[in-house]
Amino acid sequence: MTWLPGLPDGKTDWDRLTALCPEATSALSDVVAAAWRDTDPALLELARLRIAKLLGHTAELARPGMHVGDVAPSAAKLADLEVWPTSPLFSARERACLTLVEQFVVDANGVTDTQVADVTEHLGATGCCAFVEAVSVLETFQRACLTLGVEEVPR
Repeated sequence: MTWLPGLPDGKTDWDRLTALCPEATSALSDVVAAAWRDTDPALLELARLRIAKLLGHTAELARPGMHVGDVAPSAAKLADLEVWPTSPLFSARERACLTLVEQFVVDANGVTDTQVADVTEHLGATGCCAFVEAVSVLETFQRACLTLGVEEVPR
Protein backbone atom coordinates (compact mmCIF):
# COMPACT_ATOMS: atom_id res chain seq x y z
CA MET A 1 0.00 0.00 0.00
CA THR A 2 2.34 2.67 -1.24
CA TRP A 3 0.02 5.61 -1.78
CA LEU A 4 -1.29 5.99 1.81
CA PRO A 5 1.55 7.63 3.71
CA GLY A 6 2.02 7.14 7.43
CA LEU A 7 0.09 3.93 7.89
CA PRO A 8 0.60 2.25 11.25
CA ASP A 9 2.81 -0.82 11.41
CA GLY A 10 1.33 -4.23 10.71
CA LYS A 11 2.17 -7.61 9.23
CA THR A 12 -0.04 -7.14 6.15
CA ASP A 13 -1.59 -4.32 4.15
CA TRP A 14 -4.94 -5.25 5.70
CA ASP A 15 -3.52 -5.07 9.26
CA ARG A 16 -2.12 -1.63 8.54
CA LEU A 17 -5.42 -0.43 7.05
CA THR A 18 -7.32 -1.93 10.00
CA ALA A 19 -5.12 0.00 12.42
CA LEU A 20 -6.01 3.18 10.53
CA CYS A 21 -9.77 2.51 10.09
CA PRO A 22 -10.82 -0.25 12.52
CA GLU A 23 -14.59 0.24 12.33
CA ALA A 24 -14.75 0.35 8.55
CA THR A 25 -12.52 -2.68 8.01
CA SER A 26 -14.35 -4.62 10.72
CA ALA A 27 -17.72 -3.90 9.12
CA LEU A 28 -16.43 -4.91 5.70
CA SER A 29 -14.92 -8.11 7.09
CA ASP A 30 -18.21 -8.97 8.79
CA VAL A 31 -20.20 -8.52 5.58
CA VAL A 32 -17.73 -10.66 3.62
CA ALA A 33 -17.94 -13.40 6.28
CA ALA A 34 -21.74 -13.32 6.13
CA ALA A 35 -21.65 -13.69 2.35
CA TRP A 36 -19.57 -16.87 2.66
CA ARG A 37 -21.86 -18.21 5.39
CA ASP A 38 -25.08 -17.63 3.46
CA THR A 39 -24.08 -18.91 0.02
CA ASP A 40 -22.82 -22.20 -1.41
CA PRO A 41 -19.06 -21.79 -0.93
CA ALA A 42 -18.07 -23.73 -4.06
CA LEU A 43 -20.35 -21.55 -6.17
CA LEU A 44 -19.14 -18.40 -4.47
CA GLU A 45 -15.52 -19.45 -5.02
CA LEU A 46 -16.18 -19.59 -8.77
CA ALA A 47 -17.78 -16.14 -8.52
CA ARG A 48 -14.87 -14.75 -6.47
CA LEU A 49 -12.32 -15.89 -9.01
CA ARG A 50 -14.39 -14.73 -11.99
CA ILE A 51 -14.81 -11.30 -10.40
CA ALA A 52 -11.05 -11.13 -9.79
CA LYS A 53 -10.33 -12.03 -13.41
CA LEU A 54 -12.78 -9.45 -14.76
CA LEU A 55 -11.34 -6.74 -12.47
CA GLY A 56 -7.72 -7.71 -13.18
CA HIS A 57 -7.17 -8.35 -9.47
CA THR A 58 -4.08 -10.57 -9.66
CA ALA A 59 -3.54 -10.75 -5.89
CA GLU A 60 -7.07 -12.13 -5.43
CA LEU A 61 -6.55 -14.65 -8.25
CA ALA A 62 -3.41 -15.90 -6.53
CA ARG A 63 -5.10 -16.26 -3.14
CA PRO A 64 -6.30 -19.77 -2.24
CA GLY A 65 -9.97 -20.27 -1.53
CA MET A 66 -9.95 -20.53 2.23
CA HIS A 67 -13.74 -20.69 2.63
CA VAL A 68 -14.50 -23.69 0.46
CA GLY A 69 -12.80 -26.53 2.35
CA ASP A 70 -13.77 -29.95 1.03
CA VAL A 71 -16.23 -28.54 -1.51
CA ALA A 72 -13.68 -26.58 -3.55
CA PRO A 73 -14.16 -26.65 -7.31
CA SER A 74 -11.86 -29.12 -9.04
CA ALA A 75 -8.53 -27.99 -10.44
CA ALA A 76 -9.82 -28.77 -13.92
CA LYS A 77 -12.88 -26.58 -13.39
CA LEU A 78 -10.75 -23.73 -12.06
CA ALA A 79 -8.45 -24.07 -15.08
CA ASP A 80 -11.50 -23.81 -17.37
CA LEU A 81 -13.08 -20.85 -15.56
CA GLU A 82 -12.16 -18.41 -18.34
CA VAL A 83 -13.99 -20.57 -20.87
CA TRP A 84 -16.90 -21.53 -18.64
CA PRO A 85 -19.59 -20.81 -21.28
CA THR A 86 -18.26 -23.60 -23.51
CA SER A 87 -16.53 -25.90 -21.03
CA PRO A 88 -18.38 -29.17 -20.39
CA LEU A 89 -17.19 -29.03 -16.77
CA PHE A 90 -19.76 -26.43 -15.72
CA SER A 91 -23.33 -27.31 -14.76
CA ALA A 92 -26.41 -25.37 -15.82
CA ARG A 93 -26.56 -24.03 -12.24
CA GLU A 94 -22.98 -22.74 -12.41
CA ARG A 95 -23.53 -21.25 -15.87
CA ALA A 96 -26.62 -19.36 -14.72
CA CYS A 97 -24.73 -17.95 -11.74
CA LEU A 98 -21.61 -17.04 -13.72
CA THR A 99 -23.75 -15.32 -16.36
CA LEU A 100 -25.21 -13.13 -13.64
CA VAL A 101 -21.78 -12.54 -12.07
CA GLU A 102 -20.27 -11.32 -15.32
CA GLN A 103 -23.17 -8.99 -16.08
CA PHE A 104 -23.16 -7.68 -12.51
CA VAL A 105 -19.45 -6.82 -12.63
CA VAL A 106 -19.61 -5.22 -16.07
CA ASP A 107 -22.89 -3.35 -15.47
CA ALA A 108 -25.10 -4.20 -12.51
CA ASN A 109 -27.95 -2.16 -14.00
CA GLY A 110 -27.83 -4.44 -17.03
CA VAL A 111 -28.72 -7.60 -15.09
CA THR A 112 -31.87 -8.89 -16.76
CA ASP A 113 -35.01 -10.49 -15.40
CA THR A 114 -34.09 -13.60 -17.36
CA GLN A 115 -30.68 -13.82 -15.69
CA VAL A 116 -32.26 -13.51 -12.25
CA ALA A 117 -34.95 -16.05 -13.16
CA ASP A 118 -32.27 -18.50 -14.33
CA VAL A 119 -30.42 -18.22 -11.01
CA THR A 120 -33.70 -18.45 -9.08
CA GLU A 121 -34.56 -21.65 -10.97
CA HIS A 122 -31.41 -23.27 -9.59
CA LEU A 123 -31.09 -21.65 -6.16
CA GLY A 124 -34.65 -20.70 -5.25
CA ALA A 125 -35.71 -17.16 -4.38
CA THR A 126 -33.86 -17.05 -1.05
CA GLY A 127 -30.74 -18.59 -2.58
CA CYS A 128 -30.78 -16.14 -5.49
CA CYS A 129 -31.08 -13.19 -3.12
CA ALA A 130 -28.21 -14.49 -0.96
CA PHE A 131 -26.07 -15.16 -4.06
CA VAL A 132 -26.64 -11.68 -5.54
CA GLU A 133 -25.86 -10.05 -2.19
CA ALA A 134 -22.72 -12.18 -1.84
CA VAL A 135 -21.55 -11.27 -5.35
CA SER A 136 -22.12 -7.60 -4.56
CA VAL A 137 -20.10 -7.91 -1.35
CA LEU A 138 -17.21 -9.74 -3.03
CA GLU A 139 -17.08 -7.26 -5.88
CA THR A 140 -17.15 -4.32 -3.46
CA PHE A 141 -14.42 -5.88 -1.34
CA GLN A 142 -12.20 -6.56 -4.35
CA ARG A 143 -12.71 -3.08 -5.80
CA ALA A 144 -11.88 -1.51 -2.42
CA CYS A 145 -8.70 -3.60 -2.16
CA LEU A 146 -7.69 -2.66 -5.70
CA THR A 147 -8.38 1.03 -5.08
CA LEU A 148 -6.46 1.10 -1.79
CA GLY A 149 -3.62 -1.08 -3.02
CA VAL A 150 -4.32 -3.82 -0.46
CA GLU A 151 -2.82 -7.10 -1.65
CA GLU A 152 -2.75 -9.15 1.54
CA VAL A 153 -6.10 -9.72 3.22
CA PRO A 154 -7.30 -12.13 5.88
CA ARG A 155 -9.31 -15.17 4.87
